Amino acid sequence: MSYYLFGTADAYVTGKGYIRLRYIKTSPKNIKLTHISGTVPGSGLLGINAGYFDDSSQDVYSICIQNSSTVTSGHTYNGYYNVTSAGTKARGTLVWDDPWRTYRLQTIEAADEITIGDPDNYWAQGGVNLFLKNDTSWNNLINSPTKGEYISDQSPNAQYNRSALLYGTSLNVYLVISETKCSLDQFRTAIKLGIDTTNGIEGIILDGANATQMNVPDSSYSFMGGSSRKLPAMIQVVNNVPL
Repeated sequence: MSYYLFGTADAYVTGKGYIRLRYIKTSPKNIKLTHISGTVPGSGLLGINAGYFDDSSQDVYSICIQNSSTVTSGHTYNGYYNVTSAGTKARGTLVWDDPWRTYRLQTIEAADEITIGDPDNYWAQGGVNLFLKNDTSWNNLINSPTKGEYISDQSPNAQYNRSALLYGTSLNVYLVISETKCSLDQFRTAIKLGIDTTNGIEGIILDGANATQMNVPDSSYSFMGGSSRKLPAMIQVVNNVPL
């Protein structure tokens, strides 16, 4: 039995046309936040890019923690804080609490705000809330980019390749990229149309543009949104439990 499913969804978005999404569906138990210091395809590993970071220093600007260990220890922020160009900022952070078999989507600044059952058995990835079930909150976020979670530095209206991390009531997790360049709002709409949201999917935006990267070795599929941008971390899928 396979431990993941690699899929494609073509969603027609009014005013844009078709947006092609690629996704990896798996169990949260198969998620491993991994330090790579390179590209996702170059790593040879199964998965996608993680959150925001600084190119020159390779400092991680999104929380990125596995079992209380920061994924990129030795860098300034150590994956412990959600940081923007404006400083530390409360941002959407997806947490899998394994003992309680539950996700928590928390808007937090630092990892010590995470509520978990066992500090040695969880993962937490920071990004920006997608608010898939709350259009009002999303519109407030996208229309006031210097407030709330501060997404102005993510160029919300630019046409970029995008990436996201989603979850649903079935407990599966989805690692999603857009092969088609699109705005954040168009990407969110494509997710709502192209990924099955009937089971209550919610999630976060990860890094985008040329940081959008995916690798699926068994399918000989790899994608990089532009140049070979060096990443400090990725969301890896490992073979722990069957899907």
